Amino acid sequence: MKKILGTMCALLVASFAVQPLAAVAADKQKSDEKTEASAEDAELPAVPASLKDKKFVLPVKLNTKASVYFIYQSRSTCGICVAEAPEIVKIYRSMHGKDAELVMLNIDANKDVAAKWAKSSKMKFPIVAPGEGKGVPFPYTGQGLLPCMVALDADGNKLGEANASGVAAFLADWRKMVRDLKKEKKAKAKEEAKRLREEKKAADSADSEEES
Repeated sequence: MKKILGTMCALLVASFAVQPLAAVAADKQKSDEKTEASAEDAELPAVPASLKDKKFVLPVKLNTKASVYFIYQSRSTCGICVAEAPEIVKIYRSMHGKDAELVMLNIDANKDVAAKWAKSSKMKFPIVAPGEGKGVPFPYTGQGLLPCMVALDADGNKLGEANASGVAAFLADWRKMVRDLKKEKKAKAKEEAKRLREEKKAADSADSEEES
């Protein structure tokens, strides 16, 4: 009898020892799942999010719904930048409020110099103040020539780049970039839908075989 009681006690002790470990593992799994879900919920378009708390040279409204963003680095002491500015301003008028946005990362000496140039050149696009560009996606890989520009989708994926006298022509192609990006997304959505249909068909077929 004593031997039986001893065995039962040992089993109970082992059971209580295992249960907390299992509970900890379960809690950890739930915590990991919750963290992953929170990360997905917190995911924001890279470009608009990176510009959210920046200081701008002039009070202009940023288009946070654009599908293509042109990030443009320039300054008033650059001869090519100044020469290109009127054409950049002209092109921006055609894209303002549409499905593309132009944002300048100004690298002048200070905000006052940047503001003076922006006003004299009639720049109406968002201009990030000097020293405020950190964290804004700018995956430029060309030579160190100004001005320079990269095109990104809202998630920060690079679509192309240009520099020096090629910047205005690159920006002028914004409609084609928007169209190409929409076509690409539509094709990917179509491919994903096809994949899901094929998976469902395979699953239905497997269920039918099991039933038979």
